[in-house]
Amino acid sequence: MKKRLLYFCKSFKINFDELEIYDKDFIFGVLGVLVEYLSGLLMMFFIYDFVEDINGWSLDQVLFFYGLNLVGYSLWSCFFINTITLPYYIQRGEFDRFLVRPESPLFQIMMDSFDDDSWGELVTGLIILCYSWIRLRIPPIYFLALPIIVVSGCLIYLGISIILSTFSFFTIAQADVANITMEVKEFAKYPLTIYPKVLQIIFTVVFPIGIVAFIPGMVLFRQIPWQLLLVIPLVAIVFFVLSTRVWYLGLKHYGGTGT
Repeated sequence: MKKRLLYFCKSFKINFDELEIYDKDFIFGVLGVLVEYLSGLLMMFFIYDFVEDINGWSLDQVLFFYGLNLVGYSLWSCFFINTITLPYYIQRGEFDRFLVRPESPLFQIMMDSFDDDSWGELVTGLIILCYSWIRLRIPPIYFLALPIIVVSGCLIYLGISIILSTFSFFTIAQADVANITMEVKEFAKYPLTIYPKVLQIIFTVVFPIGIVAFIPGMVLFRQIPWQLLLVIPLVAIVFFVLSTRVWYLGLKHYGGTGT
């Protein structure tokens, strides 16, 4: 664990040093993300000008789900988005270099690159979350649980990206399934109750994005028992561990690209 933490710190420092070289690209990238999410939020405010609620959910509640989901997603996107790039490594014949090193190939892929623009998503998510938290008058004591909630959300997205990238071992990267992770995020930013029952089951059991924002939000809104907060990190850890097991099972079917 200590060795991997050191590996992570060194990789992050290398990435940070690159930002100092291309600092303007980083700034414009972050601003671009902020503008993109601002336009989406303006549309949401526009819709709520015509309706008081959507399926019983107020604007502030939807904003809370939106912000909490975005924080968890952006943590994954900042540090672990490289898990979806497995198809490109395989296509270019670069994946084999991870197999000849003593470190876990999955961990090496995670650390091979970070996404700088996602810091804009993280800032946006925190602003929306704080705004809606104040508007909803959620007790400050729940701030203590917030780090656990957002890290759990990050683990869920990490698990989803790992599972979906596993398909590349069977298709030799012809099907870029891993990118669906970024589409799943769009479902998690709204209350699960607005979706059909089938999707609610999928988003609770198969890809448990319900624990990223919806279930924590229900607890903080005092609509379900607070003890369910204790289940959230447990589910996230189990899902992440299972996803790594699936990934290594898929790795056994990898036969190289012949390049």
